[in-house]
Amino acid sequence: MDKLSPARNALKNLLKFLGARNIHESAETVRRIFLYPSVNALAYAMRLLNRKTPGRAPAAPPRKILLIRIDRLGDMVLSAPAIRAVRTSFPAGEIHIITAAYTSELAALNPDVNRCLVDGRDIIEQDYDMAIALHPGIRPNYLTFKSGAPVRVGFSGLGGEGFLTRALSDDRLIMMRHEVESTLEAVTAAGCTAASKELEIRVTKEGEQFAEEFFKQRTITPGATIVMIHPGSRQSYIRWKKEHFAEVADRLARERGADILILGGKGEEELVTGVSSLMKTKAYPVTGLSLTQLVSVIKRCRIFIGNSTGPMHMASALKVPVVALFGSRHPRDSASRWAPWQTRSIVLQHDPGCPACHPTNCRDYRCMDMITTGEVLKAAEKLISGDRN
Repeated sequence: MDKLSPARNALKNLLKFLGARNIHESAETVRRIFLYPSVNALAYAMRLLNRKTPGRAPAAPPRKILLIRIDRLGDMVLSAPAIRAVRTSFPAGEIHIITAAYTSELAALNPDVNRCLVDGRDIIEQDYDMAIALHPGIRPNYLTFKSGAPVRVGFSGLGGEGFLTRALSDDRLIMMRHEVESTLEAVTAAGCTAASKELEIRVTKEGEQFAEEFFKQRTITPGATIVMIHPGSRQSYIRWKKEHFAEVADRLARERGADILILGGKGEEELVTGVSSLMKTKAYPVTGLSLTQLVSVIKRCRIFIGNSTGPMHMASALKVPVVALFGSRHPRDSASRWAPWQTRSIVLQHDPGCPACHPTNCRDYRCMDMITTGEVLKAAEKLISGDRN
């Protein structure tokens, strides 16, 4: 027995006593009991110290507003209705948004945004009248405080609510709803009214020129049945097998005469090559594109087939029909939260009967394996033919 065994056993027993049933819940329990209260205590202390300097009264209506969305691509796409609600509610306001570096290109195209800042790169001025964190987290909540805004709205779920003046309860693990609805809750709490819940992505002249040349070089003509397949995903547990994607692509190429595009993001080049190498028909790899280029390429597709990813949400926003493949039913990954939004789509998801679904504890991803190539082909055929029944 090593010297650390007693300590490990003591920690294991403590977590068991606190109700943690698995690795994920153990980590979450540690965060909930130790990290979040510590961060919140620090946040309240910072607020208290900040009161010693003269504060600014909230402007009515707010003249300068900061929105925070520093997570992933799909999340940014799904935030468009919330951003639009801020613009329609405060039409004269100057709206800035702070994002992750790789989503900033897309955020900067939003017609309702005056300026896009990159988290960790750009300086946040401290003259905002209102700051809204569109997703939970310690850093998003801290950035509202850093903005100097007297009105700071966000979620309490992942810590840092002490930085906020209005903290919404993050109950998405209990009351499941779509991410579009969650972001709208944040701006509604700040006094905004949602005028429309439609997604929107602006198409650029540069992107259109690129797409025209892209298809011309590959002799893919306008009006062709173009099928985009995205076999990648950020997490392996929501990724359908590449062999299955290859089989579906081959069948659509042979039986429908479809031109197959295999999409891969940064770091997915090998996966794209792997799918293509398993195919007996021709496929065109789509890698290394900027987001504006990708928008115009997706826009020309007849259907999109893929896992739960940012490009899937881009296709949804562009009204391209989607066959969406979902595995985990855990609230963080479920189709209830991440399904294609307001476009023709077919969601394929099965329940293997796992009593406490969480991917951290999963080793075989049975839920993804339960999706058959036959199901995907049937769904693809239905969307290609325009069948609405």
